[in-house]
Amino acid sequence: MKKNYEFIDLAKAFGSQPRVQMEPDYGAILAEHPLCQGLWAIGRYFVQVVNTHTWQPEKVTGDSLAITGYTQEEIFAMNRDFPMSFTIPEHLGFCLMLVKLAMEYLLEKPLGARKKIFAVYYYRARKKNGELVSIQQQSIPILFDAQGFPYIFSNIFTDISHLGPTNLPQGVLIDRHTDETFYVEASRQQLILKDALFSSREKEIVALLVRGYSSRQIAEQLQISYETVRTHRKNILHKAGVNNTQQLIRYALLYGNQ
Repeated sequence: MKKNYEFIDLAKAFGSQPRVQMEPDYGAILAEHPLCQGLWAIGRYFVQVVNTHTWQPEKVTGDSLAITGYTQEEIFAMNRDFPMSFTIPEHLGFCLMLVKLAMEYLLEKPLGARKKIFAVYYYRARKKNGELVSIQQQSIPILFDAQGFPYIFSNIFTDISHLGPTNLPQGVLIDRHTDETFYVEASRQQLILKDALFSSREKEIVALLVRGYSSRQIAEQLQISYETVRTHRKNILHKAGVNNTQQLIRYALLYGNQ
């Protein structure tokens, strides 16, 4: 029998947290956060900043209307009900499971490493008009309380329907502190460590390619030669098993810049 998920299931996935809060300056936090500077989003996206202590939205920006059919004001008013109603029921249980796995992993790490850990969810969602879309949701803890518990999360929603993703739902947990990537599939409810495909330098280049940089711009940004960039790009395409930059960007969006 299919389980009907409610908000209490989402709260349980995050786990019990102490309620010690600080006054945030979200503009400065998002601008300076090391993970937010390295994320990728192609096309339309919107951002929802959520407080998991109060379960109140803190901020909604971006093109939410095109992606969800809801205005920023409607999403803000929907409060904690938005993720529960936007995600299709068949994929909601997986997303809650990934939340739990990600929180358990993060809270096992030293305080200084926690801000470099984030999760990426891939699932189907239903727009206000009933249309189904494929969503990439990057969930980044951006503020921690005095005891090291994350309680402010920036969620970046991107419509990736045009990429034709298969095998949904699925998820990725990325640890930039250890440079490890873990995958989660619906059939295996556990974090599965994957060997690094790209070197640290190659990851930098992929991230810049996703942002639209040319080889010459990448060379200038990374202060390396143009020919070195071209060599890296050839190696990256070979490792990813793709033929061109467009296919590489699709790969990075669907599987993470590993």
